[in-house]
Amino acid sequence: MDSSLVRKMLRRGSMLAAAVLMIGVPFFVFAADANLSSVASTSGLGTDSLMTIIGRIINVVLSVLGVIFLILMVYAGAIWMTAGGDGKKVDKAKGILINAVVGLIITMSAYAISVFVINLLSDATGGSGNGSSSGSVSVEALSNSLGSGVIRDHYPARGATDVSRNTRIFVTFRDSMDPSSFITGYDTNGTPSDVSDDTSATAIENSNVKIYARASGDTAALTDVSVSFTDDLKTFVFDPTEYLGSATEDVTYAVYLSDSIKNTDGDTPIDSGGYLWYFTTGTTVDITPPTVEYVMPADGTTKDRNIVVQAVFSEAIDPTSATGTRLNDSGFSNIQIVGTSSTAPVAGEYVISNSYKTVTFTSTDACGTNSCGETIYCLPGGESVTGTISSATPTSSTDAAASVFPYDGIVDTSGNALDGNADGSVGTDDDYSWGFTTTNDINLDAPAIESIIPNIEEEDVALDQPIQMTFDGIIDASTANSSNIIATNKEMTSGKSHEMWYSFKVTSLTSDGEEVLVASQTPAKSLVTISHGTFLASDATVPLSYMYGISANDGVQNEYQNCFVPGEGPDASGNTCGTTTAVPYCCNGTAQAAACTLF
Repeated sequence: MDSSLVRKMLRRGSMLAAAVLMIGVPFFVFAADANLSSVASTSGLGTDSLMTIIGRIINVVLSVLGVIFLILMVYAGAIWMTAGGDGKKVDKAKGILINAVVGLIITMSAYAISVFVINLLSDATGGSGNGSSSGSVSVEALSNSLGSGVIRDHYPARGATDVSRNTRIFVTFRDSMDPSSFITGYDTNGTPSDVSDDTSATAIENSNVKIYARASGDTAALTDVSVSFTDDLKTFVFDPTEYLGSATEDVTYAVYLSDSIKNTDGDTPIDSGGYLWYFTTGTTVDITPPTVEYVMPADGTTKDRNIVVQAVFSEAIDPTSATGTRLNDSGFSNIQIVGTSSTAPVAGEYVISNSYKTVTFTSTDACGTNSCGETIYCLPGGESVTGTISSATPTSSTDAAASVFPYDGIVDTSGNALDGNADGSVGTDDDYSWGFTTTNDINLDAPAIESIIPNIEEEDVALDQPIQMTFDGIIDASTANSSNIIATNKEMTSGKSHEMWYSFKVTSLTSDGEEVLVASQTPAKSLVTISHGTFLASDATVPLSYMYGISANDGVQNEYQNCFVPGEGPDASGNTCGTTTAVPYCCNGTAQAAACTLF
């Protein structure tokens, strides 16, 4: 190979690499970044972040240049070794080596400069859209609507693995949503909040909701998917006709929700660009029926009459089978609470929370006010109360799957009917029943936080550290949500926030701090765990200083519907904050009269 030709190739390769890394990247950041999500959503393609795509291109370019550098080094070495004392050949070999090393230095310098420029541009734009980075940690693109935005929860969770192939997909919103945004051919006839006059349909609206496998070459969104929703129009269930995935290998799926989806007010509440998450199916089908792990109040106990009733299941439950409004003589009947003074079920609301594992019942009989001046509701006082959780009618005596929608009892994410007696099968005797007694008293004790993780102003927190709060009693799991417990962040130098999803899990603990898993254990406390997008790493050399904060407001209620006021919690040493009605706010462990300001 002619060395002058190789040198020309090296010079041109280095110049091309520098041009791509220093000139092309800023163009793509500004031009392509704004349109990547919409292109992906309409094409059905994956929505990897722009930085990921650029990184792949850079890796390819560097790999090619590395091969060229190696070839030049070997070529120059061969010339030198065979020079036989010929000075011209030795000079030629030296020239090739010097040019190769200089070209490599130029290329790596261009790479370093481009990374620096990209990070500055990403920080300047606030890290929104398709992602930003700090060090080696990247913001998850199109994730901010979960927790920080309109999406309250979904199933499967972000990054879930070994998901059953016959699973359904749930999404729960803060707002009541317009069904026509999710179902093609669905017509609300101009009244999105009133379904009584709707022209119904069930097929998925692929322009707004895309479910697709991420396998190589497979970008087509699933079309054979039926859609149902809860009565409050807040939770939508997507049920693929065919099993997801494969019987022989794991398959990763993407779910994309367009920012064109509307709520019943006609607004588009999903963050710009939409919402995207992934989960991976295993190779098996779920045929195991769900069971009731425990209920609160527990069987045989006595509670004051403003107690809320909570049932915790062994796995996620289909919300269309477990939520609804019960009127005195009609309405939701898959779960019923009945007192001795009447044969009619107590009127009230059944809501689902805690990653679809907990159903909470609150009656509609107003009986007083809590410490926030809000109305509290009571069960019949001084009575024996019976709760019954119905099992759905299974397809057959050998198949736990429920046969008819809407379901006449509780089913799990795969349609398996409740195994009320926990014998491993579903039959005619699988309703779950228990009883407790109410007093004529009303409990007005407010909840308090006993402990928190991470601690107040703790430094060097692990980037994936879950956030935890332990309350001094049982809380209403449905109030542990992103409206009442708010996660925020800020980069202190720029004052900008980055997108960060978060979601909640509520665990009951015994007085000794053990997790309650069976009915024989006595729930005494509630542990709220907040999962979240990866924290960004602070870097004093840039400088970048990322701070994160949690605020629990008066919407958090205990099992007696008493709100979190005053906001009692621990200080940095684990002692009590010392709030009173005069100084009701606990701010970084210090009681004060004014509302807290984070950071």
